[in-house]
Amino acid sequence: MSLMQLSETVKKYRKIKGWNQSEAAGYAGISLNTYRRIEDGFIEEVGITKVDEVLSLFGLEIVLREKGRPLTLEELQSGQTY
Repeated sequence: MSLMQLSETVKKYRKIKGWNQSEAAGYAGISLNTYRRIEDGFIEEVGITKVDEVLSLFGLEIVLREKGRPLTLEELQSGQTY
């Protein structure tokens, strides 16, 4: 998953919850400015711990996989595209 895909995923889940950026930032315990950087794709400027806090808020987690490895059947069934 690219940083831009991660940003779009965070934005999608926030909208599903019906929250604005300020609410999501407050629930994640981070500043609004930091939250906006995550949604705007400037994740490399934000610590991984803060990104993880936002992902956890939406029931998501960071998972490492080999670059270029084909998706497994389980990944395909879950709708992953990266």
